[in-house]
Amino acid sequence: MSDVNASISLTRDSGYADRRRQYRVLIDGVEIGRIADGATQSYVVTRGNHTLVLKIDWCGSNPLNFEAQSAEVLHFSCGSNLRGLRLLLVFYYALLARNHYLWLRTA
Repeated sequence: MSDVNASISLTRDSGYADRRRQYRVLIDGVEIGRIADGATQSYVVTRGNHTLVLKIDWCGSNPLNFEAQSAEVLHFSCGSNLRGLRLLLVFYYALLARNHYLWLRTA
C-alpha cells in the first residue's frame, strides 16, 4: 500500500456577507489554512478518516466527515448562509445557530 498523501480542494463561493474576511479551515480541530472570498485552495491531508470544519470568529460550519485515500483529491465547497433575506437573520446565526453560519458540503 502506498504512503502517498491525499489532498482536498476547497472552493468558497463569493457573496456579500464576509467578503472581506477569510474563513479558517480546520482538519480534525487543527487549522491548516485560510480561504478568501471566491477562492479555491488545496490542502494536503493524510490517508484516513478526517473531519473538516470552517470557522469565522466564534461561528462556523457544520462538521463534514470524510475518508481520504492515497493520492486522492476530494472536492468541497463552502460559503455563508447569509444571502438575500437571510442577511436579516445575522443575529440568529451569530448567537443561536453558530455552527450553521457557514455551509460546507461535498462538491
